Amino acid sequence: MGRLSQEKGIESLLKAASRLPYKLYIAGSGPLDADLKKKYTANNIIFLGHLGAKDTIELLKKISFTVIPSICYENNPLSVIESMCCGTPVLGRNMGGIPELVETCSFNHLFTQDEELPSLITKMFNTVVSANRNKLSTAALQRYSGEHYYQKWLEIVGKE
Repeated sequence: MGRLSQEKGIESLLKAASRLPYKLYIAGSGPLDADLKKKYTANNIIFLGHLGAKDTIELLKKISFTVIPSICYENNPLSVIESMCCGTPVLGRNMGGIPELVETCSFNHLFTQDEELPSLITKMFNTVVSANRNKLSTAALQRYSGEHYYQKWLEIVGKE
């Protein structure tokens, strides 16, 4: 989900997906859109284009898990938060703010090297069946609520 650009690491995900039997849904658009569609034409790779908020949420509720392959140091990637709030586990690159966001659920996993992606994607498909999506969603919705952030802010500024 998101911008199809080099810093998002999308090509490493597409390379891995092209060697696997699982369906990969790519939601988003960006400068690499046309090139990626030409290069990755496997039947299991489906480009959905840009999705609005409602369609993104519906997609997140249907898919097995989300892969966040970003190669830039994202501080607080919304796609991780949205995914977990929908009860969808995350496989994310161990970089930037991603590890901090996914640490709260045993069904989430991190990877460091692109070479790890095929085996971790397979592992995710084998383990998310038993994931308690309601529990993941409830925990994420509480963790990322406005009230939670407000209480944390009060702790930081010493008002509580």
